[in-house]
Amino acid sequence: AYVANLAAFLTQSGLVETEFRTMKQVIDKNARICGHPALEGDLRLIWSDAHWIFPPDGFDGMFDAYAREECKVLAIGRESAFEHVERICELRLIFTDVLIHEIPIAFPIRPK
Repeated sequence: AYVANLAAFLTQSGLVETEFRTMKQVIDKNARICGHPALEGDLRLIWSDAHWIFPPDGFDGMFDAYAREECKVLAIGRESAFEHVERICELRLIFTDVLIHEIPIAFPIRPK
């Protein structure tokens, strides 16, 4: 039930007013965005006008940088939220419906 409730909470949109609703708004205000270092190349290529920060230490580094106010926005997927629920709640973060990056994956259908 907890996982289902969390998933329902994370998928609600428009319930809380946020400063940014689109990447254009983030970029126009030159707001710093914390991203995961593993995605730095892709994110800088896709959103070259954005003010990116890629703290070391992965997600922990991102949350720490946000807590120190080094960035105003976190680029984190909902799938990562389950591992970091405490930090998300502690920092009073919310998810938006903005898609900033996709990683396509494929699985072989035949062993050849």
